[in-house]
Amino acid sequence: MEKRSLGAATSHAEGSAGAAARKIVAGDLNILDWFRHLPKVTVMEPREGMATVVCRGLGANVTAFRTDAGLLICDSGSVESAPLVHQALREWAPAEPVHTIVLTHGHFDHVNGVALYMREAHERGLPAPRLIAHENAMTRFRRYTETAAHNARINRRQYTRTEFPWPTTYPEPDVLVRDHLDVVVGSSRFEIRHGKGETDDHLWLWDGARKAVVAGDFVIWASPNAGNPQKVQRYAAGWAAALRDMLERRPEVVVGGHGPILDGWDIVRPYLEDTATWLQSLHDQTIRLLNEGARLDEILHRVKPPAELKDRPYLQPNYDDPEFVVRNIARLVGGWWDGNPANLKPARDTDLAAELCALVGGAHTMAERAKVLAAEGRWRLAGHMAEFAVLGGGGKLAHEIRAEVNMARAALEPSQMAKGIFKEAAEESRLAAQAE
Repeated sequence: MEKRSLGAATSHAEGSAGAAARKIVAGDLNILDWFRHLPKVTVMEPREGMATVVCRGLGANVTAFRTDAGLLICDSGSVESAPLVHQALREWAPAEPVHTIVLTHGHFDHVNGVALYMREAHERGLPAPRLIAHENAMTRFRRYTETAAHNARINRRQYTRTEFPWPTTYPEPDVLVRDHLDVVVGSSRFEIRHGKGETDDHLWLWDGARKAVVAGDFVIWASPNAGNPQKVQRYAAGWAAALRDMLERRPEVVVGGHGPILDGWDIVRPYLEDTATWLQSLHDQTIRLLNEGARLDEILHRVKPPAELKDRPYLQPNYDDPEFVVRNIARLVGGWWDGNPANLKPARDTDLAAELCALVGGAHTMAERAKVLAAEGRWRLAGHMAEFAVLGGGGKLAHEIRAEVNMARAALEPSQMAKGIFKEAAEESRLAAQAE
């Protein structure tokens, strides 16, 4: 596998992406350290005529295939990464036209570079690239435009950013896929298949000639992002099925949406099998408990990932959390009600907090109790008590304790999603305490 560092945007990264994957799996390199030291974009060539631009930060990996009719490209990057990706690909393939672009799914970090290739073709007097996406992507793009302010806010929270420029324009595909599609570009043939996982519009690509899979976000080098608490439904069992579908082809190269390239069946197989097993286990445990009549509260505290996979470096909960995945499984098959009749049509949070604070002797007493629970390491209960204290009118003291509790919880949590929510709550209370 050849690596190229191209220009200022692609400063030198030690080792190839394939080597990094093996080091991470062997425990010789931490995946988060690898990401931190990665250049903004780096071009890898896992096979002849195939290049992947590996991206750091809020930009997905982009893969291009040479054909005798031009390039086929999978994904295009985010608003931030797309210009660098385009530059890197043009240094790898300076003159070849882009014939086809395949969007693995409609997330912002995958689709927002399409316009660069369309404009390039227009300026060169060439036909516009054919754009392929799943049919559900159109619904996603409409929803993203309709809820732009909401999405900007939740992504600021998720990524702990003060600003997040949420896109309001999205590409219009020429070809929509439902289940599968064979794509011919010149004399090259590619197979595109649909699977539900992180999204309902997810596609993955199989290049039989190179025995290569472009997996999109079915492969992210973390426990699967199948539970995000601030976003729409995800599909754990569908994700597992897609990985098993990939395995049937015995790929020798798998390019994920993020992270290093898997190069070699000996590393591809355990990654895909372990991830499928992890997802299927959470699904099966949740379904069993639902069938037994368990409430969501019990399910969340009983369902755990398989113990034998706990230490796999590619299944660490540094982005999503297994508990959030379980919630999504339960929501998919059982609706949003958690089984507690009081929560079917609940009182307002502020009314409940006021009542509980009155029972214990006031909001300040509730806040002090939160502090005691935090000192004992009982963080979930401390979080409830601190929230009740603020909602019950505890003022500056309650906000100070709420800030302490949530900042401590953020430090303890491995998942980026949980960290972002707790940090925002802490900052919100810190500012409120200052104002008072």
